[in-house]
Amino acid sequence: MRFGILGTGSVVPKHIAAARLAGLEVVAVASRELERARAFGMPRAYGAYAELLDDPDVDAVINALHNGLHCEWSCRALAAGKHVLCEKPLGCNPAEVEQMTSASRKAGKLLMEGFMYRFHPQMSGVLDRVRDIGRIVHINSYRMAYGRDRGNPRYRADAGGGALLDIGCYCVNFSRAIAGEPTQCEARAHFENGVDLTLTGMMAFPGNVTAQFCCSMEAEPNFGAEIIGTAGKIIIPHPWMPPSWPTEFSVVRDLRTEVVCVQAAEVPQHVLVGFAQQLTHFAECVEAGRKPLISAADSAGNARTIEMLLNSARLQAG
Repeated sequence: MRFGILGTGSVVPKHIAAARLAGLEVVAVASRELERARAFGMPRAYGAYAELLDDPDVDAVINALHNGLHCEWSCRALAAGKHVLCEKPLGCNPAEVEQMTSASRKAGKLLMEGFMYRFHPQMSGVLDRVRDIGRIVHINSYRMAYGRDRGNPRYRADAGGGALLDIGCYCVNFSRAIAGEPTQCEARAHFENGVDLTLTGMMAFPGNVTAQFCCSMEAEPNFGAEIIGTAGKIIIPHPWMPPSWPTEFSVVRDLRTEVVCVQAAEVPQHVLVGFAQQLTHFAECVEAGRKPLISAADSAGNARTIEMLLNSARLQAG
């Protein structure tokens, strides 16, 4: 499978390196500025997104544009006959996700939301151990980062900016992967120019499960997740993109800690293993006509939850 990438942001080198790890090929990159596209050294560089979509040698598109362009250019890529792996969040709201899903069905092409952490062996290892900690009571997670220039689209409301859509979406997805669809959502946020710079959310799930998370674009970088059950807990220091290999998380039962070392011989031992496994899964789903791990229903559920959280935060902010 030959991939083309829309965009030249910081995630693009990760996709290119991950494709090499997975034995897949990136043949083209497109930007609004031709020189930025050429800087990646791919066989073809385009100074317009539409030019990449017209390339017959591109089988699938990785949409790495800012959130506000996910819907438009994913739909255009699907209409051009390309499969689409779109960076998270799939759309800025449920209506966009539905529009993109409809475009996928109409074109008969695969559309998948890119949550790379779901494909890291650590995540499957965590899910395998959830049964060891009894009934789930509470889930806690956080992802925080600062240091981006204020000209970044993440600080623009019209570009789908904000901490929740950018990084908090991981926490929402993580909680839903464990507990299902929430029945209630509440949030508080610090807004600036219509964009949430910090947001803390609470979700209630069936079975008396609760989840809390915090995401921020103005706090000291911090990452982590914890799943608390009636018979123990799981502590994950680096749930999103573990910085080293092998990766470790802890299972605590009866005040005794078991360190679980995640090391799988059949996958590349690399910091970008989540990205590589995601691309491999996507390509295999295309080849086999199989439904992806992150389904349209999953993406729709994430979008609905994010919308409920943002609505609650805006209501509280007045």
